[in-house]
Amino acid sequence: MSENLIALTLDIAKEAAGQKAPGSANLTSADAGFGKLMSGLLSFIMVIGSILVLVYLIWGSIEWITAGGDKGKVDTARTKITNAVIGIIVLGASTAILLLVQGFLGTCFLKIGGSCN
Repeated sequence: MSENLIALTLDIAKEAAGQKAPGSANLTSADAGFGKLMSGLLSFIMVIGSILVLVYLIWGSIEWITAGGDKGKVDTARTKITNAVIGIIVLGASTAILLLVQGFLGTCFLKIGGSCN
């Protein structure tokens, strides 16, 4: 019984091609179709998120430098920098969770360095 549970695999593309589902004629691996779309979408979201966090961090830093000792402006700048650091932590944690899920399922959602780890 436990051997059957271990042998369970998730190959949606192969199953769709085997059942001759519409649009599945060119599917040859699990990396095609929906998997490729999700991989591209998640990679794009991670890049955009990284750029936005970096811009927000730089924006807060410039505000801090140009505050000129004004308590209100320094607090606003400090809040932006704190939020940017929280954003970096959230982005890193979500990347780690995605890599963990991808390793557990044996799929490739997010390619880091051009390949799946």
